Amino acid sequence: MGLKMSVLVKESKVSKSTILYYLKEGLLPEPERLKPNLYLYPDSSLSIIKFIKYLQENLHYSIAEIKTIIQDNKIDFENDSEVIINYLTAMSGIKQKSEIENIKQRAKKYKVDDKLFKEYEKKAKELAILEYEMGAKLLIENENNDKNELQKLLFDILLTLKPYIFNKATINEHKLRVKQNTKDIS
Repeated sequence: MGLKMSVLVKESKVSKSTILYYLKEGLLPEPERLKPNLYLYPDSSLSIIKFIKYLQENLHYSIAEIKTIIQDNKIDFENDSEVIINYLTAMSGIKQKSEIENIKQRAKKYKVDDKLFKEYEKKAKELAILEYEMGAKLLIENENNDKNELQKLLFDILLTLKPYIFNKATINEHKLRVKQNTKDIS
């Protein structure tokens, strides 16, 4: 089918000049030229633009970094069922790998017991199963609704809400322990 530029601008809430810039940078597939002034952009262009904007606005990625993510992860924006998996794969890759290795090396230097890290991996696997089941169920139950919006919601739950809940639990536990230690000292 394809989308006209005006539809792409309206649906993505991104200016025409920005879309042309993404096209120039190789982030968007080339449109089909029907007439001298009529181009149809692949339907996947909308998902790509929303993905780019999400990475820029929420994770402060540069265009160069986003280009690398899309190319390195071979993201297929035309396959709806793979979009959320590709988002997560992309997010867990580029910026965090070197940071994680650095943290592990520092922990090893101070002889930090890796039992905690193994427990993180175990719990993460259990949660990943629940997250997948929840996401699959929501996508099936809402197949007639806006899939891009639902995918963004799932992405926000996994990458924003989940870390918030975990960090809040850690902070609360530390506060409780500090309070108990203060009472024990008194």
